[in-house]
Amino acid sequence: MAWEQTLYDASFRGVEFEYFGVDDSGDKSLATHQAPYANDAIVHDMGNNPKNISMTAIIDGADYEQALESLLDALEAKGAGELIHPIFGAITAICASHRVKHDSEIVDGCTVEMQFVQTKAERTIQHFTPEPMPSANETADSIILAAPAEELTVYQEQLTAIGSDTAAAQARSIPETIRSRLREVRTTLGTNLVRVDNLLSPPVWLGSIVGDVDGIVKMLPLDYDPMSNWRRLFNRIKAIGDVFDDSNVPPLRRTGQVLPAAMISRGVITILESEQKAPTLTPDDLTAINDEARQQIQDAIDQVRGDNSEQNEQDLPVVNTDITPIIRDLKKAAAQLQTLTDSVINSRPPLIKHTVAAPCTWRLLAHLLYGDYMRADELARLNRGLVDASVIEAGTQVACYAK
Repeated sequence: MAWEQTLYDASFRGVEFEYFGVDDSGDKSLATHQAPYANDAIVHDMGNNPKNISMTAIIDGADYEQALESLLDALEAKGAGELIHPIFGAITAICASHRVKHDSEIVDGCTVEMQFVQTKAERTIQHFTPEPMPSANETADSIILAAPAEELTVYQEQLTAIGSDTAAAQARSIPETIRSRLREVRTTLGTNLVRVDNLLSPPVWLGSIVGDVDGIVKMLPLDYDPMSNWRRLFNRIKAIGDVFDDSNVPPLRRTGQVLPAAMISRGVITILESEQKAPTLTPDDLTAINDEARQQIQDAIDQVRGDNSEQNEQDLPVVNTDITPIIRDLKKAAAQLQTLTDSVINSRPPLIKHTVAAPCTWRLLAHLLYGDYMRADELARLNRGLVDASVIEAGTQVACYAK
């Protein structure tokens, strides 16, 4: 077949160049076992070594210096790049060495001798890009707290407008109750008792207490069993319970009913954000965390529906009894958490079960399954809890990502 019909235009990392002389070489990786003074040996074929490619580029013309600089930048860049081989087309290769030669025979030009080593393309484990995380005012916790915070704000403004002794007394009791209960909440969480000045603004003090959860999650250790740390945090949040259950202020009581759901939702979103950057949990772990948050949201829905929020005293504002917006926002938050969790899980390859055929270690198993022993930590994380991970017995079923 004629070269003029099949040759490709040579380039490396998108930098094209003229060439003459292409030399491809390959050899075997052999393991030789030979006894002393023996004239023969047992030779094991361990496969092929990476292919070596030698090419000579010619650069000439009035602007050859600029073209040479572009080619050298491509050759000296770190890592592998796409090499368009004149015969074999696109391959992934690393420039092992290069030599620039100026000769009097080439006016306004030079030759560049290049040595390439073919390599495998970098592995990616994502099937698609995860769902982008919502902005701060659109996260599940913000959605949950928006309606109760607005309702409490309006109620406090109405108390001030009424101006009666009963209304004034209740207006004074609200920040006092909030201050004492926030102290109890932070004691249960184990965080510092940070002072909140603006207790008359529900978005401010609610944002402060939800922000504590965000800080706790970011400081939790992710060593041997990170899932146990999440469970301890969620148990502490659930221990808080209904913060203002004995309050005689219906909007404040309603805010306390949804606060634990908002706090756990904030924790889940922070976990999902960290999982996108550096996975530490298995898909089952992520599903369990999401289920925990959704159950807390369901508990909040049941509490809001079962609360009698009527206000009978004439000297106090009329309480809004329409709980539809709060219930709608709780359901919206639950749907958001489910979407984000599914997105993080599906950004990784599907999980399969593999039965170990012979005793091995994670490094050997990773090499067997993927040809990449560096994925041993990934297998250990997916199978956290095996009795003896140093020697995985034959017949053991392990979870692993599909190729």
